[in-house]
Amino acid sequence: MITQDINKSWQRFKIGLAIFVVGVLLLFLTSHIHIALYYLSISVLLVGFAIAMFGYFGIFIQRFSFIKNKKPPPKF
Repeated sequence: MITQDINKSWQRFKIGLAIFVVGVLLLFLTSHIHIALYYLSISVLLVGFAIAMFGYFGIFIQRFSFIKNKKPPPKF
């Protein structure tokens, strides 16, 4: 599951980032109205952050494994 396709990880990262931005907008626009909206916006923000970081972790693992599996240059 961690070493998935890089495109799925990028898609997950972009979706999480979009949800995070929605959470930030909700925080700035509606949190002063009621305390429940404040906690709702914080929870949306944290869920978006978690999804984005899970996608970024997949991207990081894929790139790290590419570097690890890269062959050294030939010696002259």
